[in-house]
Amino acid sequence: MNYPDSLDQLAASLIAVNRYLRYTTFGLESRTITRVQWLLLRHLSNEANQTIGQLAVKLDVQQSTMSQMLDRLEKSGLVLRQISETDTRVKTVILTDAGYAVIQQTEQAWKEKLAEPFEQFSQAEKLMLVELLGRLVDKLPTREDNK
Repeated sequence: MNYPDSLDQLAASLIAVNRYLRYTTFGLESRTITRVQWLLLRHLSNEANQTIGQLAVKLDVQQSTMSQMLDRLEKSGLVLRQISETDTRVKTVILTDAGYAVIQQTEQAWKEKLAEPFEQFSQAEKLMLVELLGRLVDKLPTREDNK
């Protein structure tokens, strides 16, 4: 297999795994939140007290779109908007305990969905797969690198 074919196969494999996890986690029969809402919750779990504007930039959406998304998540009890401690004109967004629980449940569901296929590999193959994917992730440029 030559280099371009290898990259095509890698991309196709990553897309297939991602699609499988998305469908089984965010599929119609189990939908509690959308994939984009989950991405927002995940971002908030990593970086607390973000403004609506900061979140809109991170998810590459308009502020009005972000406000609508936050309205739905706030009604669901997954996020709270609060007045900034440093500037009372600004509202920041934080996750509630229920929001953190959704993230934990989703990530646990992903592990459960991957467990059986992952068990088909030998111990050495498992370690190699994890190591190589980790190295690939480490080599990926960040958003800041692309500015």
